[in-house]
Amino acid sequence: MRWVQHYQYRCRDRLSGNQVPEGRCAKSQKPSEKEKTCFKRQCPPVWKIFPWQACSVNCGGGSATRAVRCMDTLPDGRQHWLHDSFCPQPKPSTVRPCNPRMCPRWYAGEWSPCSVTCGWGEQVREVLCRHEGDMFCDLNAQPVTRRNCTTIFSCTDPDDPRLVAEHDDYAGQQELSFGISHVKADIVVDATETKHLDLPKYIVSDWSPCSATCGISVRTRYVRCQVQLQYLKQMVDLPDAECTEPKPNLSEPCNLEPCFKDFKWIPQGLTPCSRSCLGGTQETHLVCVHKISNLTQPDENCIHAEKFPIERKVCNEIPCPQRWRIGGFGECSRSCGGGLMNREVKCIQQIDVSLDRVLNLPDLMCEQPAPPTSRDCNTQPCPANWAFGHWSQCSVSCGVGIELRPVVCQRITQDGDPLDVDEYHCPPTERPEAERICNMSACPELKIKELQMKFFQMNPMDKVRLFVGGEASILPGTSVLILCPVNGKDKKKIEWLKNGKPVRPNAQIAISKRGNLRIKKVWPRTDDGKYTCVIGNKKSSIKMTIIEFMHAMQETFLREQYLRGYMNNDSASHVDPYDKKVRPLQVLVSEWSPCSTTCGHGVKKRKISCELIAEDYFEVFPLKVCKKYGIQIPTVMEKCNFKPCTKWAADEWSQCLNDKCLKKDYSYKVRTVKCFNEMNSSIVHDKYCHKASKPPTQKECKNPACQPVWYTSEWTECLANCGESGYQTRMLMCVWAGGELPAGRNCEGLARPVLLRPCFNHCTHGMWTSQLKPKPLECVDESNYCKIVPVMKLCRFKNFQTKCCHSCSSKAQDPPS
Repeated sequence: MRWVQHYQYRCRDRLSGNQVPEGRCAKSQKPSEKEKTCFKRQCPPVWKIFPWQACSVNCGGGSATRAVRCMDTLPDGRQHWLHDSFCPQPKPSTVRPCNPRMCPRWYAGEWSPCSVTCGWGEQVREVLCRHEGDMFCDLNAQPVTRRNCTTIFSCTDPDDPRLVAEHDDYAGQQELSFGISHVKADIVVDATETKHLDLPKYIVSDWSPCSATCGISVRTRYVRCQVQLQYLKQMVDLPDAECTEPKPNLSEPCNLEPCFKDFKWIPQGLTPCSRSCLGGTQETHLVCVHKISNLTQPDENCIHAEKFPIERKVCNEIPCPQRWRIGGFGECSRSCGGGLMNREVKCIQQIDVSLDRVLNLPDLMCEQPAPPTSRDCNTQPCPANWAFGHWSQCSVSCGVGIELRPVVCQRITQDGDPLDVDEYHCPPTERPEAERICNMSACPELKIKELQMKFFQMNPMDKVRLFVGGEASILPGTSVLILCPVNGKDKKKIEWLKNGKPVRPNAQIAISKRGNLRIKKVWPRTDDGKYTCVIGNKKSSIKMTIIEFMHAMQETFLREQYLRGYMNNDSASHVDPYDKKVRPLQVLVSEWSPCSTTCGHGVKKRKISCELIAEDYFEVFPLKVCKKYGIQIPTVMEKCNFKPCTKWAADEWSQCLNDKCLKKDYSYKVRTVKCFNEMNSSIVHDKYCHKASKPPTQKECKNPACQPVWYTSEWTECLANCGESGYQTRMLMCVWAGGELPAGRNCEGLARPVLLRPCFNHCTHGMWTSQLKPKPLECVDESNYCKIVPVMKLCRFKNFQTKCCHSCSSKAQDPPS
């Protein structure tokens, strides 16, 4: 299917770049609509996070769970559940602690002494509901606060005969001993009251929180054998032997996610051979184990562990026995209500795997009975069929990966809509392939991990550690260690350059065995420069500048206000790459710059930086790092100076003029410059525009026609009497070719034409007559040189007009200068 995108055009202000109503733009200049072909790309799988479920307990520390699934969206909008490995890692948490507050419970104090020293009295105690008010504890389970007490001593005269009776009554009594809160009280109860005792039973408390946040953990609870004494209206503890029911467990394991860092992959033999004959393959079998106990664990525990390289080898290179080749069942003869599917069953022996060459044998040579060639199908009221979507993108960008596509079992409803049903409704042998291998380009073997960051030292430090990929400003006297993290190659092969030249180790600078560059006590002009690590065809650099203490103090002033919390903005916790400590990452904002214009929608700017500030240094990161943590980024630019402005507008330059030659090969171009109001584009007087900024109205241009040439006038008549020899002369002038304008001294160096030549006056141009001498003409030339006056364009001057009247009258007069 072909998809297209259409370009959309908006009218924007040329100065501010803001979108304005379309009426501000000329409709005739609006570009014609364009379109380009595009393709609808399938979205990658994403995590679908379901709501948190209710807490497992109301108090005492429990846990809440939620479902997190890796979902792929099909082209028709439906979603398919994939394995977690196809979504971005790490996976969002599925368990969190909840309800940490302690559960409300009744707590009873110790009994007070008996209110009498002889005879019958009363004991009291204090009962409280801990952690909450009394209304939150179970009133039915509230312990008693009062009870009767007595002693065996009579309060009467020892000779009183009633004492003997009391002693006889006492012989008919029995004493029950029980303990409450580790305090024993002997209470004499009438034997007739024992019938009111309930049977002892186990009483359990709420579960405690899990002993760990991941891996193997347990939770515990208290279990006590107690009995309810109706006479005292309270529960008392008894030995476990008094309870006949099984004792509940005191602890149980907690179902938490495993501690992924505690597991690893280890090789354990080979997988079964992929073929039983004609050469199959088997590869290294990896087992997930615990790093300490080496006990086998589920593969899911090693989802983040580093895997071993897989080795493969050929196996079972023996001939294949005769077997049945069973084809897939064909289409059902009926769509529902019971039909028949057929398949092809042949007795074969495979002799070649790569070409799939087989020998067809009689059926009796294969194991009997032969597999059935048909079976019943579509016995359900409505049919269910397999449906599949588009293949996903390859799981890797290089190397060998897999492609997936959703495969679901669907049944067509009475409305004609597809409905997903359990997969057992569809024939398992007809299930379409849901994954396949994809081979991408070879993976790069070498990579330098750069850290795009600017490190700035504010206070003296003994040593700093830097990474390639950024910049660093270091105070003098500090030792520097520059790291070049490399993946895919031996770090011992790292080479270092300084300003493009190889670094030669000495007492000041050295390269460690891990390929890191060490510089002792850097100094200005000696250790400034660009340091580059090179390995293979990869390289990365860091620019290091040795700064003065005054420069460091200037940068420190602003950062100390943020470090001390006087100007803290929105911040987020970030791991400092320098010392791996967690520090606040925040945005620093400078003062606004002056407005870019004095009128007509200008802008003012300020510097915004994403920084992590420590006591002795600060680090500047790209703004996208702060955006990643959800920190609000202030605006960098604002509008200002909204008053209208006037502006010079210049027309297009004319062609290079032939009559404006300036010098050899050069002339002038001219144009018209006008002042107009930018708000309504009206022309105004030039005084309203800034004269100093007025564009030039003429400029020099190259004109090959501007060549200096000697111009000569016509020769004068022969200056001699009739029949005598004389001479002729003419005027010489340097002019520009074509325009014949004076060219000054530009003809110097050119050959000068002859200005004087001999002649003989034959007097053939006139004759004597007998007529009377005519009267003098009113307009005559008074000089033999008047013929060159029009050529030199001198007739515009009054004295030349008078002396050369005839010559100036015969030529069109030049306009006055």
